[in-house]
Amino acid sequence: MLFLIIGISVFLFFSCKKTVEYSVHSKWTFVNETEYFMFFSDGPWGNKCNMNPNDSSSIKVSYKGEKNMNPKNTGLYLKPEIIFYDGILCDTLDINEGPKNINNYSIKVIKNNDFEYRYVFTKAFAANADTCR
Repeated sequence: MLFLIIGISVFLFFSCKKTVEYSVHSKWTFVNETEYFMFFSDGPWGNKCNMNPNDSSSIKVSYKGEKNMNPKNTGLYLKPEIIFYDGILCDTLDINEGPKNINNYSIKVIKNNDFEYRYVFTKAFAANADTCR
């Protein structure tokens, strides 16, 4: 009986795998280089997405990930449906442009699993916006 208990204990000890979780830290900065007050119809920031002309907003996010995350695989943070410029001009962003496409962010790797993303709304963005209906 003693050998059975020892055998089962050893089996359980070696058969259990330890799961290691890694933290990923991201800082997302959005810069408004337009002359308009910008706000968004949707997005996880709530009113933290609102930016005055020549202003910026940043938010830090931490989540669980893999040991060596690729900064392009960390996901899309800001997903607005509509961008409003002073409530007069509106722009819906295509899937291939704007903040919905992570390839348009400048990405800085601070260290392993620690990234900074920066996106600039330029005057050209506002120039391409339509009058809101």
